[in-house]
Amino acid sequence: MSLKLRTVADVARWRLCLGCGACAYVCPQQGVKLLDFIAEGIRPVVGVADCASCRQCLDVCPAVQTNFRRPVQGSEDAFTREWGPVVEIWEGHATDPEIRFQGSSGGALTAIGAYCVEVLKMHGVLHIAEDPNDPIRNRTRLSRTREELLNACGSRYSPASVCNGLGLVEAAPAPCAIIGRPAEIAALCNARTLRPELDRKVGLALSFFCAESPSTSGTAALLEKLGVEPRSVARLRYRGRGWPGHFAPTLSGSAEPCLKLTYQESWTFLQAFRPWSVQLWPDGTGELADISCGDPWYEAPDGEKPGFSLVVARTERGREVVAGAVAAGYLTLQPAENWKLVKSQSGLLAKKGAVWGRRLVTRLLGLPVTRFEGLALWHCWRLLPVAEQLRSTLGTVRRVLTRGLHQPLRLTPAIGVLVTPPGGGETGLAAIPPAAEGADCLPAGAQSPAQSAILAGSESPVPSSGAEREKALNRRNS
Repeated sequence: MSLKLRTVADVARWRLCLGCGACAYVCPQQGVKLLDFIAEGIRPVVGVADCASCRQCLDVCPAVQTNFRRPVQGSEDAFTREWGPVVEIWEGHATDPEIRFQGSSGGALTAIGAYCVEVLKMHGVLHIAEDPNDPIRNRTRLSRTREELLNACGSRYSPASVCNGLGLVEAAPAPCAIIGRPAEIAALCNARTLRPELDRKVGLALSFFCAESPSTSGTAALLEKLGVEPRSVARLRYRGRGWPGHFAPTLSGSAEPCLKLTYQESWTFLQAFRPWSVQLWPDGTGELADISCGDPWYEAPDGEKPGFSLVVARTERGREVVAGAVAAGYLTLQPAENWKLVKSQSGLLAKKGAVWGRRLVTRLLGLPVTRFEGLALWHCWRLLPVAEQLRSTLGTVRRVLTRGLHQPLRLTPAIGVLVTPPGGGETGLAAIPPAAEGADCLPAGAQSPAQSAILAGSESPVPSSGAEREKALNRRNS
């Protein structure tokens, strides 16, 4: 472990944090506060007086260490080194037409969640959803009915921390299913090792194909570019209601969206706001989950066809649940060939390979990196064309030096927005006294001045006008 990482606050300062929230759950002192820094994402803040130096926050953190070693059915081959454990692959959709329509692709994850609750009698499904008090942000919730799951389905391209709700799972009277980003499922694996009672309560781990989330500044900037004041938004969908769906804000007092932007248009804009930490995270397909799902991009959507999903069982438990969901009428699936996964998510494999080069440069510059075990990054790196390898390494040198990534990030609580605890306070987080960090944070749902933000890696306020935002984005991408 790097000597630069003494608490998870150091993980955030050295731009490794992925915002999973597991540190807030595991801290025995409840001394970790989660704040949404608009240009970075959800990050932990630890008061000196609140830390007992037990290091559990570091033990659970997937950005400190993640073990990808898992039993593989049969012999390991190139496909499993590139895509992780794969027991079986299907393509299809939720049988319920409403779930299929509302979901980002085919509604498979929502359908599996409903099956877990209704047939397997799990206590609930832990996942994230729109924060009703602040729709450009998210909130962790434990859904216990089909209706609750349906109301929350669809992708959310802004920071989320599903693991700050693991206390709800640990305290549940029966096992629960958990839906999270690949990094959050990695944190869940670490937490299960630390907490035997949590391990007993995890009935199923579900993930989705994900290039990781942009910061909240991406959503705020896109809304302002479209002439929409973020504080006037009452509901915000990033996708769903058809495949691949639209970015669609609904204003207060309205029943229908005020505008719609295609998925391609919105994601092209939003992805530029992903923080540096996600460029160093290799797993984009949920390799540590029981089941992972995602878009079958091997076939380009035409806006007319209803959505469908690729469903990958990564464990025997995952295959058993998928088979049960099909038999019970929750999923309509057919077997899919390996090439469909490869063609659909080639960008995620290329990123996995590029991470090897980025990590090499980062280490040579004396910066801390995550310790990975059982991950074939070198193999994936060798698959990249030489031009891509050069871009990965030289581009990392340029980014680190020009953006000041070799210096620790200064995260001031005064410009962060408190992450709403899951379920309205069932797992409350201890507040950090103002004296510990020099300033109080804003309450959940509040906006900080001038969009309360700093551009990633700088202390400059986010420009307030759409034209200024556009200029800032162009400077950032240069």
